[in-house]
Amino acid sequence: MRCPRCGCQEDRVIDSRASKDGAAVRRRRECTACGHRFTTHEEIIQAELKVVKRDNSREDFDPNKIRVGIEKACWKRDVKPETIDMVVSQVTSSLEADRRIHRRDPEHGTQPREERGAPRRKEHLRESPSAMRFSFLSWLHGHFLRIVNPFQKTLGEQNYIILLSVLVGLLSGVAGALMKIVEHLVQSLVAYIPSDNAWAVWVLPATPALGVFFCIFVTQVIMRGKYERGLAGVIMSVKNRTGAVPLHKTFSHIITSGISVGFGVSAGLEAPVAQTGAAIGSNVARSLLLNHENRILLLACGGAAGISAMFNAPVAGAFFAMEILLPKTASAIPAIIPLILSSATALLVSQQLHPPRPYIDLLQWNIRAVPYYVILGAAAGLVSVFVIKMYTRISKQYGHVKNPWVKGLIGSAILYLAILMFPALRGDGYHFIRHLLTEPEALYSGSPLAAVFSNPWVFLLLTFLLVFLKALTSISSLESGSDGGIFAPSMFIGAFLGYSISKFVHMTGLAWGGYISDANFLAIGMGGVLAGVMHAPLTGMFLIAELTGGYKLFIPLMIVSALSTFVCRKLCTHNVYKTMIMFHGGDPDGTSDADALTRAIPDELIEKDYLPLSESDSMRTVLNSVMKTHQNVFPVLDRDGRLAGIVTLDDIRHYLLETSLYDVALVFDIMRTPEAVLKPGDTLGRAIDLFEKHHETEVPVVRDGAYVGFVTKDRVLDRYRYLIENRRELF
Repeated sequence: MRCPRCGCQEDRVIDSRASKDGAAVRRRRECTACGHRFTTHEEIIQAELKVVKRDNSREDFDPNKIRVGIEKACWKRDVKPETIDMVVSQVTSSLEADRRIHRRDPEHGTQPREERGAPRRKEHLRESPSAMRFSFLSWLHGHFLRIVNPFQKTLGEQNYIILLSVLVGLLSGVAGALMKIVEHLVQSLVAYIPSDNAWAVWVLPATPALGVFFCIFVTQVIMRGKYERGLAGVIMSVKNRTGAVPLHKTFSHIITSGISVGFGVSAGLEAPVAQTGAAIGSNVARSLLLNHENRILLLACGGAAGISAMFNAPVAGAFFAMEILLPKTASAIPAIIPLILSSATALLVSQQLHPPRPYIDLLQWNIRAVPYYVILGAAAGLVSVFVIKMYTRISKQYGHVKNPWVKGLIGSAILYLAILMFPALRGDGYHFIRHLLTEPEALYSGSPLAAVFSNPWVFLLLTFLLVFLKALTSISSLESGSDGGIFAPSMFIGAFLGYSISKFVHMTGLAWGGYISDANFLAIGMGGVLAGVMHAPLTGMFLIAELTGGYKLFIPLMIVSALSTFVCRKLCTHNVYKTMIMFHGGDPDGTSDADALTRAIPDELIEKDYLPLSESDSMRTVLNSVMKTHQNVFPVLDRDGRLAGIVTLDDIRHYLLETSLYDVALVFDIMRTPEAVLKPGDTLGRAIDLFEKHHETEVPVVRDGAYVGFVTKDRVLDRYRYLIENRRELF
């Protein structure tokens, strides 16, 4: 065999061992040139398995069809890919062991159910209305797949994914436009309250409570408590390699978040629209029975399309998906093509259904303002840290309140007082950002403190105070039960932070020559805080560049976004979404290498041909067994086939020269209890941990105390390397 290190074909076999119940031989070889050791497997080449279809046609047996069938049966259940892999492996192993030339479909189709121990459906359930409805939907879905599958074979996988990314962008663009339409309809309804009446000042701050309690009603009554807000669930589905987002999220957030923010809850629509788009992409992939990599890719395309539809920023949407949703691996880079196409499609659809409005007119920047941009970047990073830290603290305080209606009451009371005193805290705040430059008095119009805020220095203090009050009220709104996201509040915070610094510099006379622009600092501050809170500098840069209609401020945006992200990462390891995942006990950092360790140990890695011993065997019997095999360890079984202990060559070395003990000493006297034991279904990571912890090279596998076989360290590491080298790219 050719050495994988030096290429030399001269080697020697240092160990041979039967595997797969004697159907294969594993040989350990050592290169005579470089000394590198490697493993080869030798097995009999048998005729391919054939399957006889119902029309008596014959085709090659394909394990992937079993996988697709199981995924289709489990598409609404939280079944991990590792479990499906294990079932497919067990079915394939049993068929190969049987080696029948043909197997009829009915018998073949029931075997996966038997392998996983699932109960059969009761006969009387087949006549129930729900079962009949499910049968009709399955029939409809099957005919749909028969129509669609030929297109996939004709176009090829990559072209097919490109076409689906455009479809996901189309649907996500419609969803984003509908969400904005719902928000504006509710705002129009609230606008019927006459603002010139004296009592309107006290009534308008109470309308956000309607949005809070509407969301709680949907969560507790309609969804029965199973209603997740924010992007944490989407991020975890990507990390867990399932890419599964519930079907109801394709439309539910359009209603709840649109109504909630429309009534004036201090939150934004961006996280809900990203979650809606991700749900659309996930469910399109699941309905077409795509694999997990393509499901995750379409999920990210939906999230990117949602952000693009909301901000009219397709490039920022694509970078948002890459920085927030997709795993941080090099394989995510080629995904930029379908992400851009999906974002661009969503932008075109959203512009037709809900035309965008102009945002901020910017001025050319001056290089002498760079020191002030550095200050703004550092300040944005510190404010981002404040937002993330306060999110966990406020969430912890709300966690002490178990009744969701009481939570809503507390959050509504806080919102009422905050909006009564500071009207700029109402809603997502985008129109207040525009008023900051053109109509500053609108920020405190209707407040009991309006006369005080008219003073320029007090107004400057107000804008700086709103930076922190917006963070507190938005987090409180979200934790009290309303639907929305921290995306828009982060941009509000950044805008007021940049405006405060610019205004302070102007009012103190530090801006010599007038090269500091309030509009520029306002826009760049938005990108800085957004980049810091999300740990997404590219998203912050391109979002503001596209939102403001040009790239006049791209270099200052680069400085502020990068510096803000750097400062925030130094003080907070994770962004706001992953911090909340960790706060609730999750692990958001899953790399592709680590994901390989979460795979279940396949059945073919368990070597079941080890020669067993019994407790009553003599030392002579043990020595005869050693001479017959190449085993380094022997399982000791009791009468019921349960693992009683193990005997290694080191255990019997002391008896080799004591011939008088050959017929006296028993296995019972020399065996020991294994320190490490695995069970079927344990992961590769657990096996490697046991190998390293106990310095073992072979670990027994036990099912409910009964001996199954052994797993060796070299085969586990070979499997791990195989998974790393053969992992699929997203596109």
